[in-house]
Amino acid sequence: MLASSYIGILPAIVVLASGMATEPASKAVTDFSEAGARKKWVSVNDNVMGGVSKGGFRITDENTLEFSGNISLENNGGFASVRTKPDSLGLEGYDTIAVRIRGDGRTYHLDLRASTTFGAASYRAPLKTQEDTWQEIRIPIRDFEYSAFGRPIPGAEPISAGDIRSVGFTLFDKKAGPFRLEVARITGEKAESEAAPNSAGPNKSAEAKDIVDTAVAAGKFKTLVQAVKATGLVDALKGKGPLTVLAPTDEAFAKLPKGTVEDLLKPDNRDRLTSILTYHVVPGSIQLAAQSPGTLEGQSLTIQTTGEIEVNGAKIITADIVASNGVIHVIDTVLMPTSKKMTPAQSARAVIELAIERGVPLFNNKQQGACAAVYEVAIESLLKSHVDTLVDKDRTALEKALQKMKTESENPSQQAWTLRRAMDAVYESLAQR
Repeated sequence: MLASSYIGILPAIVVLASGMATEPASKAVTDFSEAGARKKWVSVNDNVMGGVSKGGFRITDENTLEFSGNISLENNGGFASVRTKPDSLGLEGYDTIAVRIRGDGRTYHLDLRASTTFGAASYRAPLKTQEDTWQEIRIPIRDFEYSAFGRPIPGAEPISAGDIRSVGFTLFDKKAGPFRLEVARITGEKAESEAAPNSAGPNKSAEAKDIVDTAVAAGKFKTLVQAVKATGLVDALKGKGPLTVLAPTDEAFAKLPKGTVEDLLKPDNRDRLTSILTYHVVPGSIQLAAQSPGTLEGQSLTIQTTGEIEVNGAKIITADIVASNGVIHVIDTVLMPTSKKMTPAQSARAVIELAIERGVPLFNNKQQGACAAVYEVAIESLLKSHVDTLVDKDRTALEKALQKMKTESENPSQQAWTLRRAMDAVYESLAQR
């Protein structure tokens, strides 16, 4: 089944506890304005392996780092990089690396190195840049993938924040030509879920709650939680994930025309409410950079990062409240999908088509658990919101698949296939109507 990886983003929040300040919620990894900042960086290009690419860096008059040069594919080359010289960065207790960058439209990689990392290896995460546009990108440290000589090494232990001794940037997109990346800031940050009980974030706990429990604990998503319960999507959103939920606050729902929420909560409007809710859910953990991620509802969202970060015009109030099975981005407006006129059978088949479209790349990228989570959400949606469309054998097949997934196997691959086979059978059944 195929491939995709999502990366999530975490905010920094300054907190006070018991009248004493805690450790800062963010910490500068490097300061480009300080004297001697240039001496802390080095460049490493493909000439160490016989290539002829040229890349270097400078500290600009605006106190930013400019990484630029020219990539050549000659002599089996094709990469350029810059990194800080090894040193203790003091990131113990931080869980996210945040950068402010302006690129040229190419995809760079953010690199982390530990005391045990050898020269050609690093922990990497992609940075898709927009041409001449400043971007704020936050990447959980757990999402960095270990690689050597540009290839991922499966099964490696995640890098420990306290063991990070170097950060850097690499370009190896197999495209010849000039490049330029400007870096204004690199910081370590803490997730909002780690804030103290008296902070603006959720209560601190030893272990993150799932998406539903996190929303309940926050206290500002009562309408959203009520809607999730009304559509029967609670179990799906409490599944393994990862999922990204764009969560409208109670104030966001209150902005809808009078009577809208009450009307949507009626049993007769369950399909419409389910469509709205799944329009707020994206498979995997998405990076808040300019892009158009597909939702579980079927349509795509548009994220823009010029000025304030917005999703379909809704402002991101808080980025990345971390949950055990994904992440919540708080938004100030309820998103409304475009109405689609379909027959009931077509609508049910569209749910299955979308689930397979989203799930297959996850499965093939060795994220079988995430694939199973997408399929589980789809099946829960079919059972709760397409009751009159499914015949008895369809409902039985889906219910048995869910039960088997939850009780007979903990193997994510088997779980995904159990759900997939049931969906395939129901899809064929619906096609005959």
